[in-house]
Amino acid sequence: MANWTDHGEVFRVPRDLSVNNQAYAPGAAVKNGKVYLYVPDGGSKIGAAYADRPEGPFEGGKSLITGNAGNNTNVPWLFDPMGFVDDDGQGYIYFGGGPSDGNPGPGQNLRGAKLNADMMSVQYPATTISDTRCSFEAAYVHKRGSTYYFSYSTNFSCNTTGVQNGTIAYLTSDNPLTGFTYKGIMLGGTSGNNHASPVEYKDKWYLFYHDRKLKSKTNANERPAGITTDGEKRSVAVDLLEYESNGNIKQVTMTNAGPAQIKNLNPFDTVRATTMNLMYGINTDSVANGGMVVTQISNNDWVRLKGVDFGSGATRFTARAASNTSGSSIELRTGSNTGTLIGTCNIASTGGLTTFSNFECDITNATGVKDFLYLVFKGGSGAELFRLAWYKFDGGTAPSSSATPSSSSIVPSSSSLGPPQECAYQTSWCGGMEFVDVTHNTAEMPATTGECVYISDFYKIQPSLESTIAINGLENTCGDEWGDEPGGPCQFNTKPAAQDGGYYVFVKTGDVNGYIPEEATQPNGWQGVVAGSKLNCTSFATPSSSSSSEESTPILLPQTNVVRALRATPLYYNLKGEPLGNAKPSNPGIYIEKNGKQVKKIVVR
Repeated sequence: MANWTDHGEVFRVPRDLSVNNQAYAPGAAVKNGKVYLYVPDGGSKIGAAYADRPEGPFEGGKSLITGNAGNNTNVPWLFDPMGFVDDDGQGYIYFGGGPSDGNPGPGQNLRGAKLNADMMSVQYPATTISDTRCSFEAAYVHKRGSTYYFSYSTNFSCNTTGVQNGTIAYLTSDNPLTGFTYKGIMLGGTSGNNHASPVEYKDKWYLFYHDRKLKSKTNANERPAGITTDGEKRSVAVDLLEYESNGNIKQVTMTNAGPAQIKNLNPFDTVRATTMNLMYGINTDSVANGGMVVTQISNNDWVRLKGVDFGSGATRFTARAASNTSGSSIELRTGSNTGTLIGTCNIASTGGLTTFSNFECDITNATGVKDFLYLVFKGGSGAELFRLAWYKFDGGTAPSSSATPSSSSIVPSSSSLGPPQECAYQTSWCGGMEFVDVTHNTAEMPATTGECVYISDFYKIQPSLESTIAINGLENTCGDEWGDEPGGPCQFNTKPAAQDGGYYVFVKTGDVNGYIPEEATQPNGWQGVVAGSKLNCTSFATPSSSSSSEESTPILLPQTNVVRALRATPLYYNLKGEPLGNAKPSNPGIYIEKNGKQVKKIVVR
């Protein structure tokens, strides 16, 4: 709850939902490994789309709730939807809202309904949520134990006794649709409307909401229409959500600091440059492969991390950067942007702002937990000194208490000390996916020490202290064209086709079976393992035989080498969906790249 990663724009209409022209206050739900996003088109209708990851890409867009269907006649605004999946797997959607002069007015304008198993269609009629006193918008449901909590935003001008203006109120029930009773205020007013989302994380509850504290900080427009005199602007906030012994919610106090940091950050893991606690001057943007990098870096700009645990000490810093000028640098400072200098990493020209290279430097006095770590950018007066994709520290012993990586990244051990190493891996959000595109590559990546532990649908890397191999930037890793996004997607929903080429490993919970397309010309094989088994990465043993069957009996290997994930041959299309073949387009423009079922837009400049 202290260091946040910017993943960039994850959804846009009409690109991702052609039936919508607007995307007011969407809500999401997760079921069976898929993310479902419910998006209002102003207050007129609600659309839906789904993805394999929260950051997209989203597909399957369609209209979900329109007009007066299913008890929606008296709902002035069909918006602020949210999805909820109960313990039994049943999905629900909640929506609605309207002003005080709506028909029939506050108290009757919020709805809930069951979703069908596909999470993309509604079981009508919808149910009117009871006892929503002075209700206005922002319907949200969460469940704690056996109690359902329904929260919403009250109107700005309430005439209902005991209800405050512009707050987040809540109800409780033992049923997700009926029997709700008004309980009180969850969050006080914020000088305007609000929208709150209670979330449970690591056995604690948190309330995400927006306050309105940007008036003196920016002239940014809050609405697409360009209203600039609308008072304070919205900013996202989070605070701890606590409960009384009887289950009632303690009213949340809005703070600027937010909740305490849950775990310290481990700098020995690869850190995306767009991960930060605070920043000054810089911007972030996506690059051609869809990854996010820090951009618009000027002299004396900086980014800050909070609670960084260097353990027994770091001695080396590596940054992945691109620049078209020389003479820039990254100063590493603790405490403040003018605090103790622990190292300076010089950034030379790489030939352009899209050509990334690794830059290294020695550091000193980096031990234990530092309250704040600053990356201070130095250079001339150019408009953009360089761009930064990721960085990491090496040397010493990583702390065992550091934060674990997010579930949507490569899953290195928290004790990872050297540069990133890979055995066959599949990211945890690929649960249920069948293929990981991997190949032995002993020429580029000699065998090294360490071991891989197979855990369900992915490998967890545990390199040893003696590791010396360097994988500069992970170039050519699957799903990552130029290596600046750590890892990258490498799963296939369907069997790789002949044109994909390469070698593949068929991954299921509990075992790994070798799979070699008939076009394969080199022997290969994989050790069959069960969850928790370890694969020794010390040396490579050539398999005694190979197989071309689709799902072969595992070829047992006493040892296997360090392997490197490589992308299969992608296919390209123009924005009209017309195929362009498997050669990356050279003409400037925007294209669609499809790799298995991974689809993304690319920009050729």
